[in-house]
Amino acid sequence: MRQKFFGPGFLVFCLSLFFSLGVNAFAADEEKTNPMDKMSWLLGNWTFEDAQVNGQYWERGTRICVKVLDDQYIRCESKGVSNSGNERSYYFILGYNRMDERYEMVGLTSSYPRQNLYIITPSNDGHTLELQNHFWTAEGIVSSNNATIHYNGVDEYVWDIRNGEVDPDTGKKAIGFVDTVKRLK
Repeated sequence: MRQKFFGPGFLVFCLSLFFSLGVNAFAADEEKTNPMDKMSWLLGNWTFEDAQVNGQYWERGTRICVKVLDDQYIRCESKGVSNSGNERSYYFILGYNRMDERYEMVGLTSSYPRQNLYIITPSNDGHTLELQNHFWTAEGIVSSNNATIHYNGVDEYVWDIRNGEVDPDTGKKAIGFVDTVKRLK
């Protein structure tokens, strides 16, 4: 006489186990493939100093970057005071546009009425970001300055804003402002 080792209950258990492992594996893969993970180093509390290269203007303040909208975006809120005593606040909202398969950023500031629209090209490790800045105007989207953000991998990043004359050797605009950002400990 043969005994049954695998009854209907065992089959339901195996299917449940297989399904739950499959769902968890899929969820883990989804977490691993969130494009914003590449820029998660931005998260946290920072101080910054934005200084004009060939001038006297500077602004100092704080920046707080958090994940928002189901972790699909990173919102950085900055508040600063310039050397003339003017206060300013602004937001950067970074995200990945899956339709156009590119990173983008919107910049909103209390001191300038136009929205900044950026296309971001990150390096493979995400520690260098190339930004193309555009303004949304009555005439449409108008190209503006470019910038490069370099993250040191630990506690500092430098944002070189190229808004000067074009360098004939490199074809890039000269750096007009340097924003040095340090993580608060």
